Amino acid sequence: MLRTTGLLCLMVDADGATEFGKGLELVLSQLLNSLEDGTRLSTGAAVFGSRAHLVKDKSVAQRSFVRNLLMHAFQFFVKFFVTTHVRDTQCGFKLFTRDATVAVFKNLHLRRWAFDTEVVVRAEQLGIPISEVSVPWHEVDGSKLSTSKLALAIVSLSMLRDMICVRACYALRIWKIKQ
Repeated sequence: MLRTTGLLCLMVDADGATEFGKGLELVLSQLLNSLEDGTRLSTGAAVFGSRAHLVKDKSVAQRSFVRNLLMHAFQFFVKFFVTTHVRDTQCGFKLFTRDATVAVFKNLHLRRWAFDTEVVVRAEQLGIPISEVSVPWHEVDGSKLSTSKLALAIVSLSMLRDMICVRACYALRIWKIKQ
């Protein structure tokens, strides 16, 4: 993200699970609304695509019990350790203003699955407003995340560890936000 040069910086997952054209239209519209509502350009703003509207969708209902359990557990821990303002931290479709991109992504510590949670913590600590907008999304085969029960459990535990680490390291000022 720090290598981008535009005024707006879009982060997308490589799997193409979010419909690009419609997704971009939705997050861009939401970002422009945020800026029109008086968001200070000096802090920037961010809009996260969200799949939260799909929780009652048939694709979620067709997932295994274990995968649904892990999804709900992750959401619980995000609310507990990270934020109550963002329902879907992990959707890979996020739009930032340039100022927000630089402020949030410089000195980012996590490089694993839960790095999005550190993005949220940093944005909130910097006073960068984050809004969410529902985006068209579908499951994509061939994700680099293994779907075996053991692999999902291991990844889930590592994500929990990372969320605890983010919260503790910023709270104890081991990691500092550099303005």
